[in-house]
Amino acid sequence: MADYVELLRKDLVEQFREKPVIDALVEAVGLQLGDAARFYEDLRDRRGLHTAEGRQLDGIGDIVALSRLEAGELACVKEPAFVLDDEAYRTFLIYKIWRNTNNCTYYDIIKAFRMFWDKPLYYSEDPEIPATMLFETSMLRPEDHAEKLLTIPYIKAAGVGIHIVAKTETPEMEDAVYIGAAMGRGYMTTTLPEIPVGIDFSDTVWVAPAMQNISQTRLPEMEEV
Repeated sequence: MADYVELLRKDLVEQFREKPVIDALVEAVGLQLGDAARFYEDLRDRRGLHTAEGRQLDGIGDIVALSRLEAGELACVKEPAFVLDDEAYRTFLIYKIWRNTNNCTYYDIIKAFRMFWDKPLYYSEDPEIPATMLFETSMLRPEDHAEKLLTIPYIKAAGVGIHIVAKTETPEMEDAVYIGAAMGRGYMTTTLPEIPVGIDFSDTVWVAPAMQNISQTRLPEMEEV
């Protein structure tokens, strides 16, 4: 942005240059002009969908009829006090605009999916399931978070169903327990295979003496969910 103070100083005739009172007036006017220029630049550049932030982005949400709270519901966020950040909110605003303006063709539906899911989707139809678009994934690993695909918002034509099949696989787990001797009389160590369950369990196993040189190991109970 232009330095309006220096521009005003250059416009002064020679007899008024380097005069303290006139220079103070020039600086005050120049700073005000700079503030006004920044305001109009922000008005021009920071009110668009891809550049707006905070309240300006909320204003775009008012235009497309999607508040941050409603976008959080689309994101399946159940906490009543949760508010999406600007970038997440922006994605749902783009989706809502596309939903309001598309023709519900195959390409429009795929484009809506692509806003939230970046992995391949394979389309098919089944005569036994009329008026239904079938989408299927390739094999997904746990880190791909297949559950996201089943909760993202999508678009469809009236009277047409969307059926999604997410294929998942889990890593193979060892079914053998290896027991090895350690130094010291009557002492053995057992290494159990790690089983990821998504729940924090205690990582300590307490060894209790039973009789003579025999010890018994009590494993923590695991409740099936």
